[in-house]
Amino acid sequence: MPRDRSTVKKELVARVRECAGGAEEAEIRAALAPLTPAEEKFLDRLLSNPPPGHFGPFAWADLARGLDPQVAAARELSGYYTLLAERDALAALAGKPAPPEVIPARGRRAESTPSRRAPERNVPAERTNYLLGLFAYHRDAPLVARAMGVSLSDLDAELDQLGIRRKAYRLARGTDRDLRAAAPVKGASGPPVRRRTKSLATEPPPAPPPKQIDPEQALLKTALAELGPRRQALAERLGTSGGALLARFRAAGLEREFALRERDLIRALWSKHHGSESKVASELGATVEALREIAVERGIARDLAGIRDRLRRAARQKKWPGERIEQVLGHAGELRDLDVYDELLREVSVRAGVVWATLKGKRDALDLFAKKLHLTREKAQRLQNLLDLR
Repeated sequence: MPRDRSTVKKELVARVRECAGGAEEAEIRAALAPLTPAEEKFLDRLLSNPPPGHFGPFAWADLARGLDPQVAAARELSGYYTLLAERDALAALAGKPAPPEVIPARGRRAESTPSRRAPERNVPAERTNYLLGLFAYHRDAPLVARAMGVSLSDLDAELDQLGIRRKAYRLARGTDRDLRAAAPVKGASGPPVRRRTKSLATEPPPAPPPKQIDPEQALLKTALAELGPRRQALAERLGTSGGALLARFRAAGLEREFALRERDLIRALWSKHHGSESKVASELGATVEALREIAVERGIARDLAGIRDRLRRAARQKKWPGERIEQVLGHAGELRDLDVYDELLREVSVRAGVVWATLKGKRDALDLFAKKLHLTREKAQRLQNLLDLR
């Protein structure tokens, strides 16, 4: 029989609490109360070198009974112990079945003790079905004994008296396929269903009331759809600018929409113009300083700087000589916007100057210069003029 919970050792409760993630003391005592002294000693040794995994108080109690740690961890993870606690609480509220009559221990013969294979005829079938149902639910004899509030030996004695011990343990060792299929209950089950009449079911639902349209919000949405989040253009259309323009969108409940569209537009223009602040600002109808202030205000200044850094790295990784010279000759404006034009021009000047020095004075020096640098004669002429090679 389970002992009084207050008799569980405080030291054992404290050690289980440390390993159970700070569970309540009442829960720990309820889990450890059914343990025998030998199981408590085994649990004390087990807590000194705990197995891997997360275990609650009832999982530690099962480990003390010899349950495999992987099975206990799976039960803890699946919520098995929580369902078990809820079932026990419901059983306590509903009331437990009447305790069985005292049965002599095995090995002691008495005249009133029935045969193991011949159950008494006056024993109700409800008790047999109740025990078999517990074994089918728990699949573990110690858990059935704990749910009934009796010791394992008393449970075995009652199973022997009813002649169902072998059948009960076969249910505990079996699978769901071994259980009988559920049979339908005879007669109507549940409360009567109240059905709608055909006339009520065919009536259409009432139309929702017309939504009131805010004229100010409609005006701002129209302007935003036509002009986009361009502050200068919106200021000219609406007659307000600066902080008053943003306050107007905020009062109409469109501040978030305006901010998101402005961020997306600046990012798109930044990628389109390869990080050129002047071109992006020109397309927005703002100055470069205003563009920088908007980027800081919208929290995208770091993102834009990251895009510029990637573009600079890509520009520096062009191959010599064709790609590098084509870059300097045809994309000088983009390189200036990225602040790498002077750096790349110096590289081209030094390397092309060395090649020109070996060809200087020859009759067909320009053609040889174009051939060595993999350029057309026209581009070689442009490079010669750019670098002032004479």
